[in-house]
Amino acid sequence: MKAYLSKRKNAKTYYCILKWQSSDGRWNTKEVSTGIPIKGNNMRKAEKKCEEICKEYEDKYEKAKVDVSDILFTDYLSDWFEQNKYLWKQTTIYGYDRVINRHIIPFFSKKNIRLIDLAPKDIQSYYSSLFDGGLSSATVKRHHANIRKALQDAVELNMIPYNIADRTKLPKPVKYQAAIYDEKQLMTLLKASANTPIESAVKLAVFYGLRRGEVGGLRWQCVDFENHEIHITHTKVTAGSEFFQDTTKTMSSRRTLPIDDDMYEYLTSLKERQNQNREFFGDAYIESDFVCCWDNGEPLRVDYISHAFSELLKENDLPQIRFHDLRHSCATLLLNNGIDLKIIQEYVGHSTISTTANLYLHPDIAMKKKAVNTVSNALKSKGSDE
Repeated sequence: MKAYLSKRKNAKTYYCILKWQSSDGRWNTKEVSTGIPIKGNNMRKAEKKCEEICKEYEDKYEKAKVDVSDILFTDYLSDWFEQNKYLWKQTTIYGYDRVINRHIIPFFSKKNIRLIDLAPKDIQSYYSSLFDGGLSSATVKRHHANIRKALQDAVELNMIPYNIADRTKLPKPVKYQAAIYDEKQLMTLLKASANTPIESAVKLAVFYGLRRGEVGGLRWQCVDFENHEIHITHTKVTAGSEFFQDTTKTMSSRRTLPIDDDMYEYLTSLKERQNQNREFFGDAYIESDFVCCWDNGEPLRVDYISHAFSELLKENDLPQIRFHDLRHSCATLLLNNGIDLKIIQEYVGHSTISTTANLYLHPDIAMKKKAVNTVSNALKSKGSDE
């Protein structure tokens, strides 16, 4: 194995470039950050760190060569999961556990396929079983990503010559067509949700286009009544039966939203109601600081929000949509009322404006009529000039 020190374009730290030859004769390359800043006189430190990284990877590869021929694919997956889970977030661990330990390993354990004998047709057969079981193409793609990641690490450890998953075929995922509510339906929904446990969750999603996790993760400490602002800084996620207060989905998701007079009145009245409940329940009140909670202060579970939302729609004969579709509805409402696309992007917390345009904006028929009338009027005007 050879190692070279490199300055990547726009990088703030030195990178160690590792090169080694696989058993099939092909050369492989891997870039690893040294963590040593380029700024300053740190060249020698970076070179030493690069040597340490090279030695670490050499040891890994030598260790991986031991008894590789007898390792079953399922045993490799199990070991890979256990060795890497300490590097992942709790939600990532939960996702990998469900895919690997509940689906992939049970399927392949019946076949006793060795890692070095694994072929694209074996993985393709697994994907077919998922489709036969009724899973969507998007779900199959997630399973593929998990398998590919595990096998890529096996390639880098020189356990297999190439990534078998790269030679499989995946169907193109079907783009989800979101169902949205128009202004009249949103008003009906807000009235229907009044005095229900998810009243505040629905109102925040409708007015601000918040994600379900952002709604569930909003704390009173992030509601600035003095400056009339709400700070979206956390999201609540689930991993099995446990809850984790996590950072937002992306840095762009961290945003500050204004509180207008109507929302100010609602939030102050909501906080007052919760203060009255605190007095009523006394020592039994749960001090959670979450905006969306039960009368006793216990935070609303995000999965409960989705379930209760679906039931609310059934009880009020409203079209069935996902709770997340309130986010689509909010963005579309803003677009249809003339709000600039860049403002909508920042409002809903997307990293790129294309994401906002492609996924969350659904011009209604009135906007399309306005568009065609604009063309028609422009052509009439041109014709009259001639």
